[in-house]
Amino acid sequence: MTFLGGLAGSLHCVGMCGGFPLALAGAQPSQKVLRQLLYNLGRLNTLVFIGGVCGAAGAAVVSAGPVSVLERGLALTAGTFMIVVGLEMLGLFAQLTTRGAQFAQATLGRLLGGTMRSTSLAAPLALGVFNAFLPCQLIYAFAARAASTGSVADGMLTMLCFGLGTVPAMLSLGLARWMVRPRFRVQLAWASGVLVIAFGAMTLLRAFGAPHHHGM
Repeated sequence: MTFLGGLAGSLHCVGMCGGFPLALAGAQPSQKVLRQLLYNLGRLNTLVFIGGVCGAAGAAVVSAGPVSVLERGLALTAGTFMIVVGLEMLGLFAQLTTRGAQFAQATLGRLLGGTMRSTSLAAPLALGVFNAFLPCQLIYAFAARAASTGSVADGMLTMLCFGLGTVPAMLSLGLARWMVRPRFRVQLAWASGVLVIAFGAMTLLRAFGAPHHHGM
C-alpha cells in the first residue's frame, strides 16, 4: 500500500524536484539511463535513512510509557498530520511546504550546479542523496507514517516502499520530457492529495480502536 502511495504521489515529486533529473538528462546517451538510476539510488538511500530515524523516534516514544496508549498517540498524530498534508496538497491550506521546497531546490541547484554538470558517476548519486533532504509534503507525510510504526526496521521499510513508488516517474522524467507539462501534472496532483488523506485516515483508524500492526 505504501508503494502505491509513492506511485500515485510521484507526480508531486515531478513537479517539485523535476529540475534535478532534467539537469542530468543532458548527459551522454550512453550514460543517461545509468545516471538517472544512480540519482534515484541516492534518493532511496536518504529516504531509508529518514525512515530509520523516524522509526527510532517512534520506538523511543513507545518505550517511554504504556505501549498501547503511546502507539495510539503516535498513530493519531501521524494520521492527523497526513490528512493536513493531503489537504494542503489539494490547495485547501497555504502552500507553506511548497514554497519552502521551491526555495530549497533553487538554493541547492545553485550550490550543486557543478555537481549536476559533472561527468562523474558519483555526481548523480550525491545529487539524489541531497535531493531527498529537501522540504517535501509527501516525505513529511510518509515519514510521519514511518514514525507511527514505532520500529526502526518498519520505518525504514515504509520509506523504502514509498521511495520505490516514486522511482518510475522520476526515472522516466529525464527520458520523457512530456511529463513536465503543466496539464499532465495538474491532472494527477489531485489524486496524490486524496491518497495521502486516505493513508492518514487509515492511520487514524488504528488510533481509534484498531490494533497496531507493523508493516505496510
